Amino acid sequence: MHTDRSIFSGRIILSALLLFCTTALVAQVSDSSSSKPFQYYWTKPRLVPKVGVGVQDRAFFEAGVYWQNIYKHPLSLASKGPYCTIDIFIDDKNLLLGPKLGYEFTAGILGVAADMTYFIDRNYNDAGHDRKSLVFTPKVGLTILGFADFFYGYQIPLSDVEITTIYRNRFSLVFNLNRDYFNLKEAPRRSGRSK
Repeated sequence: MHTDRSIFSGRIILSALLLFCTTALVAQVSDSSSSKPFQYYWTKPRLVPKVGVGVQDRAFFEAGVYWQNIYKHPLSLASKGPYCTIDIFIDDKNLLLGPKLGYEFTAGILGVAADMTYFIDRNYNDAGHDRKSLVFTPKVGLTILGFADFFYGYQIPLSDVEITTIYRNRFSLVFNLNRDYFNLKEAPRRSGRSK
């Protein structure tokens, strides 16, 4: 009987010792989790230049700013944020400007965006009058991790006046020049928990 009790007591002590060692080991692993290589987190938003070119019925230039933050994941990158740019169409007759506000989301090699553009067609007739038109443009396409976007968009008129001198279909190649892409480990992170 005495040996049964000592064996039982020995097992309890051994179990308690194993439980303590396992808890200490788990606590050690959690403390070192900040240095593991597979972290994922959002960077702090950064105001970055957004520049590119595109084509509708003619070529245009696009320039502006993008309030972008990047999501770093072991498998890929994602990015999101609002932007404000202007499209500039130039031909031999007039200057067509398109200031716009939009939002973009990319993940890996796919991206979507949508924007509202307020076109100003300067001196569109012989009297020198301006023509103004508001359009909504959803876009979809390929991206290189949110750094370079090749999008197709379709313009949907929202105002009574429509500028018929440009096609509704558009293709654009735009670069989001965020310096965080070149050193994501050192990029400032959004407050909150990083995993």
